[in-house]
Amino acid sequence: MAKQDEKQRLRRRLQEYAIELATTNRWEDAMEINRKILTIGEDPETYNRLGKALMEQGNYEEAHDAYQQTLRLNPVNTIARKNLARLESLLARGIKHSNVDRSLRQQVDLRIFIAETGKTALTTLANVTPSPVIDALITGEKVELHAEERNVFVLDAEGNYLGRLEPKLGQRLVELIHGGNRYVAAIAQSDPRQVRILIREVYQDPSQRGRLSFPGKLGESLLYVSRLRYDEYVDEILDEEEITDETDQLEEDNIPGGDEEEIGLEEIEQDSGDDDDGADE
Repeated sequence: MAKQDEKQRLRRRLQEYAIELATTNRWEDAMEINRKILTIGEDPETYNRLGKALMEQGNYEEAHDAYQQTLRLNPVNTIARKNLARLESLLARGIKHSNVDRSLRQQVDLRIFIAETGKTALTTLANVTPSPVIDALITGEKVELHAEERNVFVLDAEGNYLGRLEPKLGQRLVELIHGGNRYVAAIAQSDPRQVRILIREVYQDPSQRGRLSFPGKLGESLLYVSRLRYDEYVDEILDEEEITDETDQLEEDNIPGGDEEEIGLEEIEQDSGDDDDGADE
């Protein structure tokens, strides 16, 4: 019995270490530790962590195998099923390994995007072209906003083009950025079909005082962030059952939420008109 207890203690220590390695993006070490845990005994969570570590290193075939092992042990595991769908899409296109350099990539805690109305927005990028760079994106990855003329282009840490903000939102942020405002942005969701990002105003220049970065109903950003389980190995939207559980918890804590809607163009247009009136005065 004592030997079994010692084995379980070792397993727990290794699990904690694997999570610590993942949170600091030490994916190769995390992969090795998770494989060591599997020599002690199999479980779905360790296979999920192994799959995540392999995906982060661009080893899509091996990651696919790891997530299949999860489903062998737990056929309804949501994390594995969603990641397998993404990996199968890549493999079907002949992409077995990513050559994207991930060493410069930074991750941010998505909880920082929970902010007061008007300072945070969720939006879908326009003009996204499928590429290995897009395939390699993960939830929480920091991206850069590059304002140029009337557009805001979104770039990864290496300067690779990911897409751009839709025109009206882009034009608005160009004006605010040139006016001295500063913003942070991160990937909220990425798949072969679309890329969605969260944007937060982190500094408002005194010259922009009283002007909202994102006018209109933006309570959805708070609820959206609550729907993301941002940790070391999960970067997918939770299933409806899990969403309901988290939303109920928010209600219990008296934290306001809202319908999940992206920033509306009509709201930008209305506010832009107000700004023009103010400029005339």
